[in-house]
Amino acid sequence: MSTILKKDSWINKFISDVPGLAHRTYFSRSMKMEIGYAIYLPPDYRFKPSRNDFKKKQYPVIYWLHGKGGDEASGFRVNIPAMFHKAIIEASIGSAITVFPNCGNYSMFCDSLDKKIMGETILISELIPLIDSTYSTIKSYGGRGIEGFSMGGFGAVKLAFKYPDMFSSVVTYAGSFHDLESVSKNRPEVFEAMFGNDPEYFQQNSPYLLAEKNVYAIKKNVRLKFINGSEDFTLQNNTKLNNTLDDLDIKYDFSVLEGFYHTPTPYYESKGLEGFKFHATNFRSD
Repeated sequence: MSTILKKDSWINKFISDVPGLAHRTYFSRSMKMEIGYAIYLPPDYRFKPSRNDFKKKQYPVIYWLHGKGGDEASGFRVNIPAMFHKAIIEASIGSAITVFPNCGNYSMFCDSLDKKIMGETILISELIPLIDSTYSTIKSYGGRGIEGFSMGGFGAVKLAFKYPDMFSSVVTYAGSFHDLESVSKNRPEVFEAMFGNDPEYFQQNSPYLLAEKNVYAIKKNVRLKFINGSEDFTLQNNTKLNNTLDDLDIKYDFSVLEGFYHTPTPYYESKGLEGFKFHATNFRSD
């Protein structure tokens, strides 16, 4: 029996005492509805340039992608904004903006074959341009990082591999790196809802095939960091993706945390700061 998929909730407001964290909405042309997102602005974002400043400071942006069943409030529930804010206040990392999109709770950050759920389009073609036009950001791949947990890890890698001219760094925690065999066998309900049980359409969204298709641009632009747990069920597919990258000579950093299961908070409590620093190291303004 297939799992019954949770109905998408496209606006999920929350109350937070983290300074700089806010919930916002935008109108999605592709979905024809309002969709929520959360955004964290660092403390110095409120700085107003004086007459002597030649230009307003531009900030890099990290896009944090939620796992299956998640939404724009997931990062708040995992305490990501509080961790990020603390790291900036303590000068462990430099100032950056963090955005928490809502791309559908089972979308795998893809557009569904029937176009009812546009998980890729709303991020790549709608939300990122909105963020760049609304906030003072570095408007190039060198100023964007992308990361996620579980399904969000799949989405981060898939999008960075499909659009290697848009992101400079990827960090994943327990990424669910499905290939055709595992998604059709282990997530048949998602395979049907998002990909119409169409192997060819799934393969157009496969990070394994996208890595091969865009190998040279990925090598040039994108830096990769994978974090997984020794007891996490996603480890097998993480290893499978690593083998594909090895065959293509795409470099990456990979670490295994002993005793970790598929729960996001322990990952971020242990390695969240390391992930933030990885993005910071790879940000550039060119």
